Formats: sequence, C-alpha cells, structure tokens
Amino acid sequence: MKDLLTIKDVEKSFSGVTVLRNININLAEGEILGIVGENGAGKSTLMNVLGGVYIKNKGSMTLDGEDYNPLTPKEAKDNGIAFIHQELSLFSNLSIAENMFIEDFPKKKIGGINFKSIVRSSDEYLRNYGLDIDPKEKVENLPMGTRQVVEIIKSLMMNAKIIIFDEPTTSLSKPEKEKLFETIRGLKRKGVSVLFISHIIEDVLTLCNRIAVLRDGGLVGTLNTEDANQNEIVRMMVGRELSKVYPEIEKEIHEDPVLEVTGFNQGQTLKDVSLSIRKGEIIGLYGIIGAGRTELAKAIFGVDHIDSGTVRVNGHLIDSLSPQTCIEKGMAFVTEDRRIEGLLMSKPVRNNITLIKINDILNRLGVINRHVEKEFSDKMVDSLKIKVSDADIQPMLNLSGGNQQKVVFGKWVINQPDIFILDEPTRGVDVGAKFEIYSIIGQMAKDGSGILFISSEMEELIGVCDRILVMKKGRISGEVVRKDFEQETIGNLAL
Repeated sequence: MKDLLTIKDVEKSFSGVTVLRNININLAEGEILGIVGENGAGKSTLMNVLGGVYIKNKGSMTLDGEDYNPLTPKEAKDNGIAFIHQELSLFSNLSIAENMFIEDFPKKKIGGINFKSIVRSSDEYLRNYGLDIDPKEKVENLPMGTRQVVEIIKSLMMNAKIIIFDEPTTSLSKPEKEKLFETIRGLKRKGVSVLFISHIIEDVLTLCNRIAVLRDGGLVGTLNTEDANQNEIVRMMVGRELSKVYPEIEKEIHEDPVLEVTGFNQGQTLKDVSLSIRKGEIIGLYGIIGAGRTELAKAIFGVDHIDSGTVRVNGHLIDSLSPQTCIEKGMAFVTEDRRIEGLLMSKPVRNNITLIKINDILNRLGVINRHVEKEFSDKMVDSLKIKVSDADIQPMLNLSGGNQQKVVFGKWVINQPDIFILDEPTRGVDVGAKFEIYSIIGQMAKDGSGILFISSEMEELIGVCDRILVMKKGRISGEVVRKDFEQETIGNLAL
C-alpha cells in the first residue's frame, strides 16, 4: 500500500525539555495504526504535532507526497486530518445538532442558521450509528460515554484522509466499542487511514494492522499485529516484564455494612435501587451507557437530588444528602472526569492534594499554614508514588494522566474516608499506572474502607472486585459473586 503519511526524525521540546526525539513512523492508505505507550511516552504530543496544535522543532513530515507542516489545527483540518481528542471538545451548553455543525452551519436563503436542516441531518447520522437520542438534547444532559460517541460521529461527518482517535473507547461499553470498531473498519475499506491511540492493548490488537510503541519520547519499535502479543507490547512500553495485571492484596471483609443505600428513585433514571457495602469490600458496578451508574454515584454522594430513598453510613442515617454532609460523614467521590470535576488543572499538585483537608490546615487567623500543607502534600506524593518534579509549583496540567489520577486519589485518601465511590478511576491511564491505582484501591480496602468501583471495563472489575452489581435501565438487574465471575454472565445481566 502507498504511504499516505510519513514522519521522519521529528523532535519536539518544551522549555528545553525534549518530549519527542527522532520519531520515524509511516502510515499507509487505508491502514489502522495503533499508537501505544505509557502516560508521558509522547503519544498525545506526537498527535498534537500532526494536528497542528504544536509545531515540531526538528524533522519532516509528508502528507500524500507533499510537505506537511501545519501551523494551526484549522490548517491540519483543511489538509484532511480529523482529531478526536481524549478530552472532548463539545460545547456542553449547546445541543447535539449544534455541536455537530458548529464549524459549518447551513444557512437559509434569507440568512440565519437553518436549524431544521441541522436537526434533520444530525438525526440521520445518530440513527446510522445506532443512537436513539434527540439531536436537540443539550450535551450537558448526556452521560460521558454518549458524549464520546457524539464526538466520534461529528468527526466522521468530515471527508478526512486521516482520523486520529485518542483513547476513544475509554467510556464505551462492549457493544458500543464493537460498533465503533466496525465503523473504523468501514473507514479503512473506504481508504481512510486511522491512527488509534489507546491504553487498552486488547483493543489495539483486535483493531489495528500495525502497532507503534513509544517510550520516554522515542519510538521503541513497530510491530505487525499478527506477530505481536500483549506481554511483548507491555515489555516494550514499560521497559520491563509486567508479570501481573492485578495486585494480590490480603484483606478482611467485615460483617457490618459501612454503606447502605435503600430505595433510591430518581425520575426515569433510577428505579428502586438498593445496595450495601461492607468494610474492606470492593463492589463493582457494571452496565452499558445509560444504565444509570454515574447517576447513582452522584445521587449517593448528594450531587444530584433524588425523589426517594435513604443512605446510611456505619448504621447512621444521613438526613440531608449533600456533598459537604457526605464528606463530613466519611465519604469520598472520585469523578469520571478528573480534568473538569476532579482537579484544579492550573494549580500546583500541593494545592490539589489538600483541597478536601483545607479546614484542617488553617491557623488561628484562618490563613493556610504552608508548612502543614506541605507536610500533607509530601506524604501523599511519597505514599502514592506520584511522579512530580516539584509538588509546590508544578501545575496539574504538566502531569501525565496516571499521575493526575493519583493526585485525585491523594486528595481523598488524606481525609481517611470510610467509603470510596470511584467512577471510572482508570480512565485514560496506561497499563503500568493502572496496576498502581489497583494497588491503591486494594490498600484502601485493606485499611477498612468500603469501595464502590464503577467501570466500563468488565475485565478490571473481575480482576479487582469481591462482588459485581449490574445495572440495566436504572435498576440493579443482578449480582455476581467472585466464584461466579464470568464475562458472559455479567454481560447478559447488562443487556
């Protein structure tokens, strides 16, 4: 096949620090090339160079035989490069239809936007993808996974030569992932080339023709998928053998429940949901997008209002559910969107870790005791092995995804809660950092916390949890205990 894109000896530096060095990659017409590597390996930086977000310092690129040096994202788009970023670029206050046509609104003959046209066209695209949702619905009302699908459909609307997918399957259920893969294979058959970045190695092996492995800003090697296996890819990514995917942690599950949720109802979203978690127990929560998992998590933590239901912590009823009350009663909530809801991205690591503990580090005058703040921060950085050059000044923006997620955990762990609600805690995290996060979760359970672990990845729930609850259409459709863990059993309950 003819090479559509060539990247030769490309380098990129920030403030004198080299983050890409001597990258050499080619992409053929109609090829699906996987890009893998740990957080900080340079995957997103390389894609941002291709997408015109960053300008390379050295090297050359050609696109369809012509020199390619995009200075802006618009220039990249005009050259036929579509980029689906890991962090979605949808406008949450606008409708699905408005988002899908925001770069090129059709006009009426007499002027003004033709809203009937964009709604009709959006509805057709959504239905072709199997999404039965109103194109007039605002994006802010959609679950994260549905937003991801809308972003993908939006990119498919442009006549692109190359589509870059940056972690597109993180929030998708298995059926939705399979639908996406079929769509990508359809692009391949039409001659469109795809760059597929993912931390889920199984997905890369399933979908891609070749796999390029990055480590520490350099290209370790490129493999034909038919000749590759997961262990080899992991070894190339991390520079060592990773013998275990899930840690083995001995812990005790107590008889007394630390959390009891009874009769939760919330419109058409939650219907008579009840569950309990014991001290030291890790309960998984699985379901396809729209099943009500995130809505249940937010309702338990008091973020969203419920029509009826009760929450008890250590046997004590919480009279008025609110995040502040839940925190005071010993609950913690790790949100699925760390960048928007979980962290202050422009602030240093130190400030983020001590967010929940702020009242405990004030002096008598109500001013933050910087010495105590630093002690708390340094303790979490050390115990959670957060890779940061200087926690006092380095902003969250400059940390890899895995280390950002560790900071999210750190700000709650420092408060020593009895209950952790974790919504997609390994989203956008590489295989090495995932093991570390699983270890943190296991240690929290060993220390006596009860944990509700929500995930779209059935495999990690099977690997980490003691029980798995399955949601379907706002209800708990079944419970599976460890000895009966089977993907088919869990999948059938979800569908």
